[in-house]
Amino acid sequence: MEEKLQIYDENHNPVGEASRTDAHREGLWHEVVHCWMVCSLGGRSWIYFQRRAFSKKDFPGLYDIASTGHIDAGESHREAVCREAFEETGVSIDTNRLTYLGIVKEEIREGDFFDREFAHVYLYELDIPGFAPGEEVEEMAAFPAEELIKMDSGKEVLLHGMDLSGNPLAVRREEFCNHPGEFTALVLPRLNIC
Repeated sequence: MEEKLQIYDENHNPVGEASRTDAHREGLWHEVVHCWMVCSLGGRSWIYFQRRAFSKKDFPGLYDIASTGHIDAGESHREAVCREAFEETGVSIDTNRLTYLGIVKEEIREGDFFDREFAHVYLYELDIPGFAPGEEVEEMAAFPAEELIKMDSGKEVLLHGMDLSGNPLAVRREEFCNHPGEFTALVLPRLNIC
């Protein structure tokens, strides 16, 4: 059975429910969660990304925020962020380390896909991460915060990071899902970097 989503007007007032398919086909406003996972290692803040499974209908194989997902009708955004983090990354969220950063509006239109979201954004601070990616995730990767600053500023087209085995990665900007300005506006001010 397809998940039902709470639908909102453009001012974030609830107006009803719809299926996920209908929400994306008709461009109906709905809520999602974004969970940015960060770990301090070697004096640097490392930001973790999931690489979306190649079998995903939307944005297959692209790097995305560590955990993202829809909020089911009747579910709180805090419940959703914990559920999605476990389903996608295998991380059981310790709510004492989870910080709510705010909400952003996003609109994406590509062909028949029309996504209009209110994203509840969270920051989760990890010690040494133990990921066990679910079926929706190909792999996890980490990038230093400085690389993301370059990407958000438009100065860098190639980001340097590492996979979970410590092997170096070089990923083009266009291989990332686009969440314009979210890192710089909401996440970066909470990190201890200059």
